[in-house]
Amino acid sequence: MYVRLHNCQYLKSFYTLGGSGEDCQENIVDMEAQITAMLPVLDGGSTIEICNKLQEFNKEYAQTFTFGHLQTDTKKKFVTSLFKVLNLQTDPECVHLCLEAIRILTREKTRMFLLEEPEGVNVLLRLAGLTNGCYEINPEIITEAQKCMCNLIYLSTKVQRICGASDECTANLLARVKQYHNTAMTDDIKFFDMRFLFLLTALCPNLRVRVRSEYDGVAILTELLETTCLESSQAAASGTVAASEPDKLTEKQTDMACEILKAVFNTIIHATVHEIGGESDNVLKKQGQLLRRLLMAESISDDKTDELCSQTINVLTCHLPSACINELIPEANEGAVGGRAMYNGHNMDALVRILNFVEQRIDKSHTRGTGKGMVELLSPSFSALSVLSKSNRNIRKFLRELVLPPLKDASKLPEEGSDLRNKLVRLMTSTSTDVKESVADFLFILCKESVERLIKYTGYGNAAGMLARRGLLLGGRGSQDYSSDEEDSDTEEYQSIRDQINPVTGRIEPERTDPMEGMTEEQKEFHAHELAEMITRMSREGVIQPMAVGEDGNLVPLEERMAAAVLEETPPSSDSDGE
Repeated sequence: MYVRLHNCQYLKSFYTLGGSGEDCQENIVDMEAQITAMLPVLDGGSTIEICNKLQEFNKEYAQTFTFGHLQTDTKKKFVTSLFKVLNLQTDPECVHLCLEAIRILTREKTRMFLLEEPEGVNVLLRLAGLTNGCYEINPEIITEAQKCMCNLIYLSTKVQRICGASDECTANLLARVKQYHNTAMTDDIKFFDMRFLFLLTALCPNLRVRVRSEYDGVAILTELLETTCLESSQAAASGTVAASEPDKLTEKQTDMACEILKAVFNTIIHATVHEIGGESDNVLKKQGQLLRRLLMAESISDDKTDELCSQTINVLTCHLPSACINELIPEANEGAVGGRAMYNGHNMDALVRILNFVEQRIDKSHTRGTGKGMVELLSPSFSALSVLSKSNRNIRKFLRELVLPPLKDASKLPEEGSDLRNKLVRLMTSTSTDVKESVADFLFILCKESVERLIKYTGYGNAAGMLARRGLLLGGRGSQDYSSDEEDSDTEEYQSIRDQINPVTGRIEPERTDPMEGMTEEQKEFHAHELAEMITRMSREGVIQPMAVGEDGNLVPLEERMAAAVLEETPPSSDSDGE
């Protein structure tokens, strides 16, 4: 579920290369007449004349995102003329202005013409420096061509197929990334390389395995991520900042790290632990160390810091090998600096950071009144916590101590209160299916997939949805094996009240008067019949469907369950004569 959610969120927030569509204002100028007047100049004018016309167009339509008022034939001629200029012109300024005009046109999904044909795509890839036959190109031209390609692959399925079928594009992209340390690439080129790689791996699924296995993508991206992080810690390396202090990332470093993390996520999301484990131990350990550093890092603003944390958590939803996960909770030995949160000799600061991130986002969703949108972004966090808890026993035990501490009081409902457990239990009945399922799965794992223990902490009513989904309404355990040396040690306070707790609500219910007190038997029977008739009528009209728990723990229609019970009670017929 979280795979689809991540990519959807990324792509929805992508389309920002030329400004915001929300700020777009349709220009009053007659575009049709302006482009018609430009065509003769583009086809046969001087370089200066072409540049002047392109400057006018780019300035006039810098914030235009749709061209519905432009005739189809006129737009087709305009696109063709622009590519003619790109193929003939060598003046850097003229090529850059032409690419800028093409970028404006790539904002519209329909009527792309040459923009989404192999001939046009290859021209843009060449100018972006991503073909074998490319020459020394101006950095500004590379960046502008990259932006055009990002828009095109985002909007056009034809361009996605062209790029997905070409080994040259992806191979040259990763080859360039690998040579960053030997070449003077601008920050913009590096950023849009990562954005293009993210879009390629998001929209061309067949490229993910090739990036990982054929082009050594995980190792290349890990090294690039390390370079980005180390650039932020030069002061720490020189001794001016304590080594235990969090990395301080600039806005550019933060944005670059986020783009790298998104590309890493797409590259490994469908890979198994065994497939990712094929990387060298050095790469996996380095990856874990970097993920931990990025979780603890700080950027120029709280929003940027949260974005970095969010993208790092997304990578942790993948099934990473233990060599990587162990680096998230390093041992504090041999003189190593301990952290604020220590457990069994391991530094657990990274896990505390994830929990704090989750709790802050829950609180923001409540105070800002944007509950659904904000909370839905939490699903990857719970998925990551579930994966980590399953992968490492120390992580699971530590998280359980923070999230599900021993119970002492059962006077309130599990969802009432300000503790993290209360907040998570409230999310178990969220209107968002992704959220309630991911939260319930996480809590279930912390309970070692014991139904009895989960009900103890959440109440049967809050857990019923997850139990029905897993076929555990009759109790029992999940499929995961856990060690047996970690059984519950209930507090004395809880033991003294355990028998008084209502398992459905998870609390001690206050005494209530009997609603049938004072009724005669005839009155009770009348109300019982009336209730039965109402249920039958709603069932017949399809308003409700009475259900029962089947033998396998799943919900089944009540009629089927009753029919099965009748068959079980009916003795088998016999044709014997009694002899």
